[in-house]
Amino acid sequence: MGNRSFTPWSIASLALVFALSINDSAAQAKVGSALIKPDTTETLSPSHDSLKYQFTSMKLSDEKHAKSGNLAMLLSAILPGSGQVYAHRYYTIPLIWGFGYYFASSAIKANNQYMDWRGQYSESVRSDTITTNHTGNANILSIREFYHNQRDEFIFYLALTYFLNIIDAYVGATLYDFTVSDELGGNAKIRFRIPLR
Repeated sequence: MGNRSFTPWSIASLALVFALSINDSAAQAKVGSALIKPDTTETLSPSHDSLKYQFTSMKLSDEKHAKSGNLAMLLSAILPGSGQVYAHRYYTIPLIWGFGYYFASSAIKANNQYMDWRGQYSESVRSDTITTNHTGNANILSIREFYHNQRDEFIFYLALTYFLNIIDAYVGATLYDFTVSDELGGNAKIRFRIPLR
């Protein structure tokens, strides 16, 4: 093998291959930087050297997509708890259904008692021959009114639970993509001065 001489064409082709390899690595770095965003920047300055080293920790971007508050309200109005499923607030669903079941069953029980005591009071009014205006038994009347008021209270609490279910779904959906950054920026210093005499 003899001495090889480099022609201008061979030097140009080597330069072209080198340039393409640099551009390819730069393009890969751009794609990587688009997928990864910097989280924190730390500057370290060792004591034995005057150079400063800068390191950047990276994390993958995990942005949440916004949820529609109106859609969450509509879903919860149709079926309580479904707006919470849409907004990923699963922990409130047992509360909504638990309170709803308790208030509904209590209202049904109070209504059954009210209907029973109302019938007894109507019978006491018909059988009242002592007074001329047929007032009936006062004790039965007070028991009937107690169950009537109790039924109305439980229906009010059930309606309030239904209303709060819709509001909870709306708040959960509108705050779904709300994030709190670890870096809020700024520094606050509090200094106390104690005067000594």
